[in-house]
Amino acid sequence: MIETAAAPKPRRYSIAQLALLVPWVALVIDAFAPIRDNSFLWHIRAGELQAEAGEVLTRDPFSFTMEGAPWLTQSWLAELLYAWGEDRSGLGFVPWTMLMMSSVLFVGLGLVAYRRSKSVPATSVVLLLSTALIVSFLVPRPVIFSFALFVLVILAWERPSTRWTLPMLFWIWASVHGSFAIGLLYLGLSILSRREWRAWPTAAVSGLVTLATAHGLGIVQMLLNFVDSREALALLSEWARPKPWSIVFTPFLIGLGIVIIGAYRRTVEPRDLWIIAPFLALALTATRAVPPAWLALVPLVAVSMAGLKLGDRKRFGIVAAAIFAAITAVTPFVIRGDGTLDEERFPVASLNAMDDVPTFHDDRAGGYLIWASGPERLVYLDDRAELYGDRMAEFIGIREDEIDWQPVFQRDGIEQVLLRTEETLVERLEEAGWVSTHDDGFYVVMRP
Repeated sequence: MIETAAAPKPRRYSIAQLALLVPWVALVIDAFAPIRDNSFLWHIRAGELQAEAGEVLTRDPFSFTMEGAPWLTQSWLAELLYAWGEDRSGLGFVPWTMLMMSSVLFVGLGLVAYRRSKSVPATSVVLLLSTALIVSFLVPRPVIFSFALFVLVILAWERPSTRWTLPMLFWIWASVHGSFAIGLLYLGLSILSRREWRAWPTAAVSGLVTLATAHGLGIVQMLLNFVDSREALALLSEWARPKPWSIVFTPFLIGLGIVIIGAYRRTVEPRDLWIIAPFLALALTATRAVPPAWLALVPLVAVSMAGLKLGDRKRFGIVAAAIFAAITAVTPFVIRGDGTLDEERFPVASLNAMDDVPTFHDDRAGGYLIWASGPERLVYLDDRAELYGDRMAEFIGIREDEIDWQPVFQRDGIEQVLLRTEETLVERLEEAGWVSTHDDGFYVVMRP
């Protein structure tokens, strides 16, 4: 009697496997939400100017308060990409660029987590924590490229056979964002923790190629300027120290707790403190520093959960899994925004009501005005705190009614203001006889 082979069992999927798809919902909704980032807007015009001139910007072209002052744009390559994208499709390129780069980021995180843990549930935990921590930082400004590049650097470092790509990745990174220095720190600390002295030449070349970008040695000056402007940067909310139980820092604390458990299980070793200690310190310096610190710790969070079986018992058939995957893939596109400007955040309706005279306004309006009018309408300031320095502190003092506005207005020749309707300064100007020439419920334009 001939025995027949048993039919293969139909594949079934665990909750942990299906959970891998959940971050996609957040990424799509975030990518297609109305644009609220004012920094991104001036980057477009910076790219346009550089494309026309055939060289990178080294002096401020956008403000009447700091016009011509030395200033190195750290994101020249991303800015050229932005200018090219806007020329082809207006702001329509923004959602798809964000979705592409955030997808690279999360696929990379998934690969890092699975390589270290060999566990689908552990990978799901890493991705869910990463979504909660990072999604609010996924904005169209060049930092979104830096997140993806950091993960690619970690992936390249994990396997010696792919480390030859590191110099190329760092050249690109140094051309799109100044945070490449964090990546170089990660390489150096990884070499120290694992005592992989043979990897020093690769790390050294990766550092040297950053000096071969469009700014050349100027990139060193750019980093020094950043260090010198820490006080001015601290005036911006994203550069303030993170609150321990905020939506951003809580996932980081959970991940740190997992690493402590890993140390108890001895999957995290004492030598890993070379990574843990510096990047924990980095996370404590500023809210904006939490995401890169988290990315550096992801390999250790993942290895701490090696062998995790949570959620593997409950299984779903191919039909149920396919339905869940289809709903997950399609739903965010149904409830997404349209990727256009948030007209409540930016003074879109106020632009045509403004005269082309020296105008006092906040950094949010500054980014929008640079984009909407280009260098033809010079701004008071925007969010480049490293450029404005003490002026940023002075501006905040005026807004908070701690500094008298009149001497500053006289010094800078201010003939018009563009302010949010709820600003205290609006009341002070009304008391001084200034009148409103436009009020759309969000912004007010006033003249003396």
